[in-house]
Amino acid sequence: MNLFKRLLAASGAAALLAGLGGATQAFAANPFTAQIALGCVDSNQNQTITVTATSQALVHIEVTVGGSTVNGGTQNGTGVPNSSGVFTDTWKVAAVTTATTAQVRIYVFTIDGVAFGTGTFQINPVGSPCPSPSPVTITGSFPEVLQVGGDVKKTCDAGVTGNATFSAMIQVKADGVPVTTVTLPAEANLTLACNGEAAPLPKLPVTSVITFHEVTLPTGAAALAADTKITIGTTAATTTIHNTKKPAVVVVLPATGQPAGAPSLPWPALALLGLVAIAGAGLVLRRRS
Repeated sequence: MNLFKRLLAASGAAALLAGLGGATQAFAANPFTAQIALGCVDSNQNQTITVTATSQALVHIEVTVGGSTVNGGTQNGTGVPNSSGVFTDTWKVAAVTTATTAQVRIYVFTIDGVAFGTGTFQINPVGSPCPSPSPVTITGSFPEVLQVGGDVKKTCDAGVTGNATFSAMIQVKADGVPVTTVTLPAEANLTLACNGEAAPLPKLPVTSVITFHEVTLPTGAAALAADTKITIGTTAATTTIHNTKKPAVVVVLPATGQPAGAPSLPWPALALLGLVAIAGAGLVLRRRS
C-alpha cells in the first residue's frame, strides 16, 4: 500500500479530510520517539537510530557530521516503519580526526501532519575510544504551524484506461522557509486510476510543496504527464492530473499521399492531441547514502 493510501487507511477518508477543510492545528502529544543507540561512537563504528511511531507513517532521518560535507557530511535514511511502527536505520560512521558532534534531525509524516525531533551524538577519532556510551532519547512533536492536507486525482481522455503511478518529492517549509526536502522511496509511490477516486495528501505546513512525477502511463495514454507541483495553501484543495489519448496511426499511400482507405480529399486533415497537465494549489525517500 502506498504512503498516501496508508495514511488514508489509518484514519478513514472522512476523518482525514474533515474539519477546517482538511487543516490541522492541534495534535496529540509525542507522535513519535526515537533512540540513538550510542551517545558516543568511535570512528568507523556502526551507529543505529530507531524510530517508534506508527506503521501508517513515513520516516526521514538526517545526520549532519560537523555541520559540513566533510567525512561523509549529511547522510539520510528514509523509509516506512514495519507493522509494529518501528523504523531502524544503521550505517557506518565516517572517521574524524578530532571529537566531532553529529546533529540528528528526524521528520515523521503522519495523518496529523509532520512531526519533528532533534538530538546529537559524539564521534571520537581513531585511538580515542568512547567510554561506555549511553543511548540518546529523542521525543518528537508537531511544530506550532498550520498543517493542511488535500487530495489528488487522475482524469483521462476516453479510450485511456488503467492506472498511472507517480513518484513524489516533498519540500517541507515553515513560514515559507525551506526546512528539508524528502524524495519518497519507491514503496511510497502513488497509484491513481483513470477517472477514479481521489487519493488523500499528507498534511503539511502551509507553503510546503509536493512534486509528482509520472513514472507509469495508463493504457492508451499519449505521453507522461508533466510534473505536477502542489503548493499547500491554507485550505485543502483537489489537484487533477490529466492524461491524453495517443493520436490514431494513419498509413499514407506513397502514390497518392492519401490515407489508406480514405476518400480522395484535396487537403486531408489530422487532429493532433496535446498533453494537458492541471496543477492545483496547496509532501520524501532513498535509503541512506
